Amino acid sequence: MTTDRAATSLVRTGEVAAPPAGATPVRRAFLPEIQALRALAVGLVVVYHVRPDLLPGGFVGVDVFFVISGFLISGHLLREVTATGRVSLAAFWAARVRRILPASLVVIAVVLLTCTWVLPPSEWTLVQRHGWASLLYVENWVLAAGSVDYLAADDVATPFQHFWSLAVEEQFYLVWPLLFVAAGALAARGPRRRRPVPVRRVLLVVLGLVVVASFVESAVRVGGGDPAAYFATTARVWELGIGGLLALAPRPTGRATSRALLALAGLGTIVAAAFLLSGADPFPGPHALWPVLGTCAVIVAGRTAGPLSLHRLVDARPVQWLGATSYSVYLWHFPVVVYAATWTGREPTALEAVAMVGAALVLGRLSHRYVEQPFRRRRLPDGVTLRRAVVAMAVVALLSLVVTLRVALADDVTVPVAPGSGYGAEAVQDGGLPTFVGPHRALAPALTSVVDDEVSAFDEDACSARGDGPVSPPTTCSFGPADAAFTLALVGDSHARMVGSPVLAIAAQHGWRVDTYLRDSCPFSTEMRTIDQGPDCVAANEATLRAVLDDPPDAVLTVAYGASRFRETEGPDRPGVRGFARTWNVLEDAGVDVLVLKDAPQPDPSVVRCVTSHPENPRRCALDRDTALKGRDVVDDAALLAPRAEVIDLTEYFCGPEVCPPVIGNVVVYRDTNHLTDTYARSLTTVLGERIVPER
Repeated sequence: MTTDRAATSLVRTGEVAAPPAGATPVRRAFLPEIQALRALAVGLVVVYHVRPDLLPGGFVGVDVFFVISGFLISGHLLREVTATGRVSLAAFWAARVRRILPASLVVIAVVLLTCTWVLPPSEWTLVQRHGWASLLYVENWVLAAGSVDYLAADDVATPFQHFWSLAVEEQFYLVWPLLFVAAGALAARGPRRRRPVPVRRVLLVVLGLVVVASFVESAVRVGGGDPAAYFATTARVWELGIGGLLALAPRPTGRATSRALLALAGLGTIVAAAFLLSGADPFPGPHALWPVLGTCAVIVAGRTAGPLSLHRLVDARPVQWLGATSYSVYLWHFPVVVYAATWTGREPTALEAVAMVGAALVLGRLSHRYVEQPFRRRRLPDGVTLRRAVVAMAVVALLSLVVTLRVALADDVTVPVAPGSGYGAEAVQDGGLPTFVGPHRALAPALTSVVDDEVSAFDEDACSARGDGPVSPPTTCSFGPADAAFTLALVGDSHARMVGSPVLAIAAQHGWRVDTYLRDSCPFSTEMRTIDQGPDCVAANEATLRAVLDDPPDAVLTVAYGASRFRETEGPDRPGVRGFARTWNVLEDAGVDVLVLKDAPQPDPSVVRCVTSHPENPRRCALDRDTALKGRDVVDDAALLAPRAEVIDLTEYFCGPEVCPPVIGNVVVYRDTNHLTDTYARSLTTVLGERIVPER
């Protein structure tokens, strides 16, 4: 879907909420409405993940669940602190463990035991990593880090991605009762007063401050385009906190008609958000007020009556059943979605979508009946419950060794790629791009590590800057003799970095020095890109140009992502052309030779999953030549305005007359949707050297 809404789609995504796994309702009169809200929320989430085109804003189910969780848990804590002046933390956390942990551990265990037989090898290690994060309830922070990690931008959705919202709730359950403990202590102390302050009043202040601070953070981060805000607990807790404030408010009174209208308005607001919002809208922030306030309205309205009442819908057995089983349905639906997508390799048909929903409901029912309910009813001492929870988590963690073993076995089958071995680009002859050569039918790099096959010649974190990082000074690294007779500067975005290994190998052969000036997502141009980093990239490139001219090399080798899109400018040339030509001409005017390496062709977005799923016939994953090379001729147009720059075109080592294959000479060409594997890049050392070295 990428996260993950297009995180965004399944990649930005995985934006699903954990149904509240909390205590019994604050008021039994509200129970049917709470269950109906749960049913609505899980329905929105499931439909969104199965067919996001039908419900582009279905991710708002997360917000409905968060409000309910905050409302129920805060009501439970309020009753306890009001009655006793304290909160039993051990009892509270043990109750959450009984309610939440058993079903989630079963799902984690099943996925860890089955993923290597269902998912392609390239995803096994990623699934294992997210399984550990889900087990420790930190999946939201792992996804937050990945959402701002340029190199992780193309990570696929794992069967655990939906655990992010459960992680938010668990972190909320860990900290929230401490606020009630503190409020109880403050109320009892009553500073500067002889009589204690009502605990409800203290809680309103304490929780109100938390809600305001969290909402401001959410609004600021979302407004600033920070994708991590979607998963961050601190930017989400205001939604749970509003539910908590609602639990502190007195029970509303009013005419049945007024309350029925309020419930209808609340329901309408949630449904409207599900249809009108989409992954293009900044979220959560102010947009999350739609589902949050809609949920509050339904809860406040409570039990309604009369011709406008929702009670017939609320009380319907299917609605109450789905609400009761929503937690387990939520847990199981996403693994079903991911496994089905892997099996079909395409968007589901209507019949397949219905089957996926049916499978989630069946698994949810079985989990609720045979896992959730038995453990929830079991009454053990709180200390015993917590200790057994730790043991159970450790056992499930050990099950991940199945993935480790499968990875080790898969990595044993590989190809001995080395300079002069004849594999990779070295297998290309007379326009032929053979998939396999020699006696080996295996692929390199190992299928389990394709996505991690990044530049090996230097530390990319130390030698390249983030696209949204500080503009100056430029991030630089130097390799080779300081007094070398010839210095080459490698300049550009991550596509310049991906040829770092062959460039340094060529330099080592000839005794050159190489200086790197690399910035992710910033092609070396003075024009603004159409993405958010555009203005920063322009300033960063100007700073890089000044730095290069301050200590001019003999030559600059630059590469830019071929699918980069630039903003419209005045003049006859298409966007991007003049920006490239200007930087090249400035360098040439300063006596620096400019070598422009055309970017590698663009593969199909699912190339890694396709190749690792079909290693015996990877050519089925090839993309037609015209599509793969679309946009690459911007370099040729720029060269017309900067004729002294030398364009290096290695397209013949990527594409034949009709298609661009994803495997050449036993080597997987791409590690994600646009970057080369370091193994294939290193196989280009000889041919790239032949183009760079002459006359130098």
